[in-house]
Amino acid sequence: MAGYRDTLNLPKTEFSMKADLARREPERIAWWKERDLYARLREARRGGPVWLLHDGPPYSNGHLHMGTAANKIWKDAAVRQANLMGYDSPFVPGWDNHGMPIEVQVGKELRASDPSVDRLALRRACREYAAKWVAIQRDEFERLGCWGDWRRPYLTMDSQFEASILEAFAGLATKEFIQRGQRSIHWCPTDRTALAEAEIEYQDDLSPSIHVLFPLRRDPRGRLERHAPLAAVAWTTTPWTLPANLGLMVDPAARYVVVRDRGAHFLLAEPRLPAVRDAAGWTEAAVVERLPGADLVDTVFEGPWGGDSRVVDGTPFVSMEDGTGLVHTAPGHGKEDFQVGQRAGLAVVCPVDAAGRFTAGAEPFVGRSVLEVNDDIIAWLRERCRLLASAVITHPYPHCWRCLQPVIFRATDQWFMIIDHAGHRGRALDLIETRVRWDPPTSRNRIRESVRLRPDWCLSRQRAWGVGIPAIYCDTCGTVLLDPAVMRRAADVTRAEGSDAWYTHPSGYFVPAGFTCSTCGAKGPFRLETDILDVWFDSGTTHRGARAMHAELDRTWARADQALLGTPPGAAIASPAAAGGPDGSPEGPTPRIVYFEGPDQHRGWFNSSLMVSAGLTGQAPYTDVLTHGWVLDARGRAMHKSVGNVISPAEVIAKYGAEIVRWWALATDWRSDVRVGDEILQRIAEAYRKVRNTFRFLLGNLYDFGPSQLLPHDRLTRVDHAFSEHLARRLAELKQDWETLTFHRALDGLLQVCTVDLSAVFLDVSKDRLYTLAPDDPARRSAQTVLWEALHDLVIAASPALVFTAEEAWLAHPGLVAESPSVHLARWPERDMRREADADWPFLLAVRDAVNAAIEPLRASKELSTTTEADVTLRVPPSVAERLAGYRDELSGFLIVARAEIIPDPAASEPSVEVRRTRWAKCERCWSYREDVREEGGVCGRCTAALAALTKR
Repeated sequence: MAGYRDTLNLPKTEFSMKADLARREPERIAWWKERDLYARLREARRGGPVWLLHDGPPYSNGHLHMGTAANKIWKDAAVRQANLMGYDSPFVPGWDNHGMPIEVQVGKELRASDPSVDRLALRRACREYAAKWVAIQRDEFERLGCWGDWRRPYLTMDSQFEASILEAFAGLATKEFIQRGQRSIHWCPTDRTALAEAEIEYQDDLSPSIHVLFPLRRDPRGRLERHAPLAAVAWTTTPWTLPANLGLMVDPAARYVVVRDRGAHFLLAEPRLPAVRDAAGWTEAAVVERLPGADLVDTVFEGPWGGDSRVVDGTPFVSMEDGTGLVHTAPGHGKEDFQVGQRAGLAVVCPVDAAGRFTAGAEPFVGRSVLEVNDDIIAWLRERCRLLASAVITHPYPHCWRCLQPVIFRATDQWFMIIDHAGHRGRALDLIETRVRWDPPTSRNRIRESVRLRPDWCLSRQRAWGVGIPAIYCDTCGTVLLDPAVMRRAADVTRAEGSDAWYTHPSGYFVPAGFTCSTCGAKGPFRLETDILDVWFDSGTTHRGARAMHAELDRTWARADQALLGTPPGAAIASPAAAGGPDGSPEGPTPRIVYFEGPDQHRGWFNSSLMVSAGLTGQAPYTDVLTHGWVLDARGRAMHKSVGNVISPAEVIAKYGAEIVRWWALATDWRSDVRVGDEILQRIAEAYRKVRNTFRFLLGNLYDFGPSQLLPHDRLTRVDHAFSEHLARRLAELKQDWETLTFHRALDGLLQVCTVDLSAVFLDVSKDRLYTLAPDDPARRSAQTVLWEALHDLVIAASPALVFTAEEAWLAHPGLVAESPSVHLARWPERDMRREADADWPFLLAVRDAVNAAIEPLRASKELSTTTEADVTLRVPPSVAERLAGYRDELSGFLIVARAEIIPDPAASEPSVEVRRTRWAKCERCWSYREDVREEGGVCGRCTAALAALTKR
């Protein structure tokens, strides 16, 4: 062939075999920006059916980790596939900016040089810090190839957004959802602020386990006094709460016993007797009386600090699975304790300050941290003969998810959203069941339980960096007021000046003229609330605030709202495909408003958004909620700096390129946990190279071919026609995988089409025609027509994942550029599929496999060097022979053999193959063994015709 090399149609393309992703990807990002392609995409899709993915805002501190990178890649792929389908699917990124992590970090830095830094200076520094990290993270997200309106993100610290937060709060207050009152709530003594349930994480800690004695004081029924001296036995794992003890909870329906051991009498629940006996080391434990728990209510025992401890009905919080059946209760230090205490008329005592230190009433431990004093309290109880038993257990203990330090329950005055007000909880649960599609479906159980069990939402935080709660206090009588006029004024001022205005202006700036206290009638003075709103309230209002900041997003969301208001329950569950797609039913598909985050957001953003939206409008803020898994290391462990297994996206990009990070994220079902490690990334890089090489082969063989040369399907060769229909079906499957967001299946399908359908079969059997026939030969143009369809459709199918490579491949062919200046502006192709023809391709592959299996032993024994040296005879049933008859002229080329003969055999139940070495000569140009190879020149008749055609050109 060497002498005829210049006469062959060898591949030509500038699409490099070497990807060089780390260098080229930034150039591609700059190219996109120069042409403002995202804005052009938005304009092209304007007016289409709505598919809106609302970005859950990451927190603006620190570099991206693999989890945040994967989250944004999943979102980017989801939005890209929607745009491919013709949806109006904008992506407006957002950031959460307020909150403790930034305030704590900035506070440390400021106070290192100026211990007296004030609130406003701290807030200004926090804003600068958050803005710095927004810019850094924005660049990191863009480096991943993620498209969106990065120039106009929504920021929770933007004045427009802050005003919308206040308007949402005011709307809930007007509907009487907002109350201020004393509750026993989670309190972080490290950060000195209240916490909501969503901000708590539990971890197993070593905790004390003690049985405490409460001597009898008064028994209104007289049944216990005859057993004096008698002490009730209560169990606790928080000795530090004992100074605030005011009662003992019992289960009125349970049976309790008086037990005598070594002359002393003890009261406890009968089901707990064996466990307490073992813990206390009792040797006798004789039951001297049994009585129902109901008979113990209002009995008074002596608390550990000398006060009365009254027995109260503890339903439903008294367990017979642990403890003693008598539960020490301190209404100032527990959620259930507070509820029971309020029901039973117990006072609220909380001798603990904001730093978690004991105050007056907890002598002799005043001034000491409650989290460091348990051992001394146990010793103090032992000295006073109030300790029956002591041990250490591993016990789940709540921690602040921001500072990761232990938290306590502490009774304070806070602002709350009342979850059961006006049937709100039931309405939210109904929306979960009837208005939202949950993917995976099991995630519905998580959100349902989270909403069903959540307490009232503690909205106030005793911090500086956030949106101030727009309440005022009457200095005359102390009444706290939520006045609509004050809240409206606060929102208006914030929109104009930012949330700092609440702390820079005097109260008179917000209180209208002539305003009087609704309690005492005083006209002032009034002071402003200093607490800020929970940062989860900020994020819970993003479906309002993002719209307030972004006109395009508001237009798209408004179209979705308008359509969804008339949608019957359950209709939003239908997929776009089921609804007909962008070009489907006359009504079009149901609008989609999609939230896509991790499993922790069932307590977090999914939950807070639902609480705010359902409270204000009675509607859910989303139609679809997608819950992805965690990102773990290669061994399935969470990544932590302390473990040394953290993998940085920036490091992976520098080594492999962002394209490999994207493939990694999309290659595993996001509904499960995703692992990452060097071996995993190497496998992905190898898979990427296979797809890239397929694109290169396609482009190389289409250098002289464009859309104007496409042959109609009825002029394709029979083999090409069969493969074209097969390819169309495979592309339809890829489209469905993208549309259902099964990214891993889409990538698996893409890889299989490239490596199996194309590289291993069709490209192999087409090379002879592509390289050796005359350029315009119909058989060559037939193969090129199929290659064009493959290139065009596969590049589009790859574009939601391989955003850089797909663009590079698209721009490498002028015919593609003529259709669209960027692959990311293209639409998913629609192919006319005739499925009955598609059945021929698997049939042909089965014949090919049978022939190759018969040839392989001869190749192994060196009787044949290649399949081209083989003559094959296929003895097949008549029905198979009839089916193969249409491919008779193409069969040897398809099988890559010298000659293929078909013999119908009525006795055959399945094909049999006979193989022998061909007697034909080898063509010096095409290297095929053919009957018409001339002795002079050694060229076959087909190549002679090709050379003649080249001479005429």
